[in-house]
Amino acid sequence: MSKMKETALTIAGLASVLVAGQTVANAASTYTVQKGDTLSELADKFNLTVEDLVKTNKITDANMIFADQQIEVPTQEELNENALNTTAASSANSAASDAAASAMSEAVASMTAASEAAASSAAASEAVASSVAASEAAASKAAESEAAAASVQAQPVAQDTAVAEQAEPVAQQAAPAAAPAAGGSVYDQFIANGGTDALWQNIVMPESGGNPNAVSPNGYMGLGQTKEGWGTGDVATQTNGLVNYAVSRYGSVDGAVQFRAANGWW
Repeated sequence: MSKMKETALTIAGLASVLVAGQTVANAASTYTVQKGDTLSELADKFNLTVEDLVKTNKITDANMIFADQQIEVPTQEELNENALNTTAASSANSAASDAAASAMSEAVASMTAASEAAASSAAASEAVASSVAASEAAASKAAESEAAAASVQAQPVAQDTAVAEQAEPVAQQAAPAAAPAAGGSVYDQFIANGGTDALWQNIVMPESGGNPNAVSPNGYMGLGQTKEGWGTGDVATQTNGLVNYAVSRYGSVDGAVQFRAANGWW
């Protein structure tokens, strides 16, 4: 008579387990897989689920178990504890994720606020620079206007159009003057009647060549080439008229000389 092979199967937490027709008390929580066993059959046998056995024994393929493999059979208390641990871990992970998301949101908000503040500061600086540039441009324009006005005021007003035309070359005058001679020369008479050498050299000579009878094609006459009454007559009359005109118009003989040198007419 063949002897039936007994299978060691005990489940912790159960009062007894029937193995090979016998009741065994205080059995251990492991089961030795027999040939032909499947994980689903074992789960039904132990009132568990396939997932319970897979998770407890870290089985990678539920369709692959083999004879003599030791299978740990979890108790309900162990399953409940594992579920609580899993729930707690999930809650912790969720809380950590929420905290990380909140921190990221706060960081983004802080960076956005900093960027906006920097942009606002840059815009304010640009506005100030633009205002300063506008003020400097206005001040420069005002200074240019004042300088132009001062330049206009500094220029003597021409007596009339005829005065400007007195700058005609001596070559256009009707009668050339003879060179001054010693004694009673025109130059000597001019100096004797109050004229100066500077007036003679810088106004009389450029205007008339020293000829008291010179008349230009435009009708300007005498030593100083003018249409005034003092442009005719003897040298004394012309000299007095020329000196008086220089003083009254330019403030002094030197003023008249300087103006004639700068402008080419007087």
